[in-house]
Amino acid sequence: MIDHQARFARPGRESFTLVLAGGGARGFAHVGVLRALETQGSSPSAVVGVSMGAVVAATYALRENWYDTLLDMDTSKFPGPLSRLDATASPVQKVRVLWGHLRAVHDLILEWGRGATASERALDLLEVLTAGKNLEDGRVQIAIGTTDLFTGERVILRSGNAARAVYASSALAGVAAPLERGSALLADGAYVDVAPIDVARGFGCPVVVVDPSQFGTARDITNGWRALVRATEICYRHHAKLRFEEADLVLRPEFGRIIDTFDLDARRECVAAGVRVVRANRGRITQVLRRNQVARQCLPSGRARYQRREETYSPTGNGSAKGRRHET
Repeated sequence: MIDHQARFARPGRESFTLVLAGGGARGFAHVGVLRALETQGSSPSAVVGVSMGAVVAATYALRENWYDTLLDMDTSKFPGPLSRLDATASPVQKVRVLWGHLRAVHDLILEWGRGATASERALDLLEVLTAGKNLEDGRVQIAIGTTDLFTGERVILRSGNAARAVYASSALAGVAAPLERGSALLADGAYVDVAPIDVARGFGCPVVVVDPSQFGTARDITNGWRALVRATEICYRHHAKLRFEEADLVLRPEFGRIIDTFDLDARRECVAAGVRVVRANRGRITQVLRRNQVARQCLPSGRARYQRREETYSPTGNGSAKGRRHET
């Protein structure tokens, strides 16, 4: 039997849980945060990931060479940002942009979305990133947040195939097909909980959150679509703000420009932003960790206490889910 306490104990070092929120391409900032934390000797004892944060969290927990693996991942086959219609564009360019938008609408209505054809490639890539391991094989404890589209409830994954868990957590509706798991249909975890801080608290140590979102004043709301997108952003932002207030510390990387959710070519730029935010907040990070250094280490006992507070998930005969938030 594995001695979990010996496996995860960190004598003489501060223990903390790192929550990596979603953010699409900006989520590569998590890579920079982890790199900078390790450089200053403050690596986490547990990680909780949602959406792109789940990709980074699982790779970090399951691979020793996590940094190079994430930076070198091949994303050339995945959808990039949708082109915007520029008034100065030539007629040919305008036709191409409009055609791309029509194809996106077609895929959204008749398929799972414009990235659905890349779903198998995404799973293959995630198998590489996670070294074909299970979540419970991590060198640090890990929890992945997903959303059950059938019940509208949060599903926290702690065991089983890591690639499939991460795929579910990052399956953006309208872009990638959701993942069937038992009677659940799992999609991006940020829909129900952008930062599962209560799950992080269950590990029994301070909680540090990384929020790579971008939100500012909008000045180009000129039609119904942009108004809808902006309204969704506002809902997300206010939900996230309430959640982040529960953390001991929130790190918000600053980017030099607006980075699209699908602009995966900006990964190194985002990594640099993650490094900068750790360096800029080194004193605050040290203060938070030392304040809790005398407290208990991050051990599975904390996880067990949290699990007892969770409601039970019970599949029913008709394929629906009975119960609320649940863990697997």
